[in-house]
Amino acid sequence: MIRLCVLTYFLLSIGGCSIAFPQASATSTFFKALSVDRVEVNSSSPARWLASVNNRGAVLTPYATSGLTVFASDDGDAIAFDGWIVRSIVGFGLSQPVSILGREGARELKIEGKSSFTYCGPWILEGTKWKQMCSIGSGEIVLDENDQIQEISMSLGDSLGVVVLQIAK
Repeated sequence: MIRLCVLTYFLLSIGGCSIAFPQASATSTFFKALSVDRVEVNSSSPARWLASVNNRGAVLTPYATSGLTVFASDDGDAIAFDGWIVRSIVGFGLSQPVSILGREGARELKIEGKSSFTYCGPWILEGTKWKQMCSIGSGEIVLDENDQIQEISMSLGDSLGVVVLQIAK
């Protein structure tokens, strides 16, 4: 309950919409971007995102807070993204929040109060897609011709499948 109140406070106190992530200057600053979790929000053009977690969908609005972008719905669904990795998921019919720790190498997933581990390789740029292979599945960040993120997907293993975020067009 306290987390929901804190999240609500941040969401109400921060405006924003269109987002830019470290992938924007993908090739030349890849290694620099891996150490930076900052996102920039441009409030001039509102954006809506479509999300799917555990076969449940939601329409989300992005907000920047504490080095993360929080995609949130009016119904209490939310996904926190650090520019490379989905860090937490709340709502979407889940009984408890999901949290993800780690970036490359060992990564811990806490789902339904239980921890599981996966191994993830480095992010690799293939055309307009950043791809990361993990032992439980892959992750992808799809860019447009202006290096703006259009879609984010990340495997959460057998229990939740793949979390997908894509900008609504």
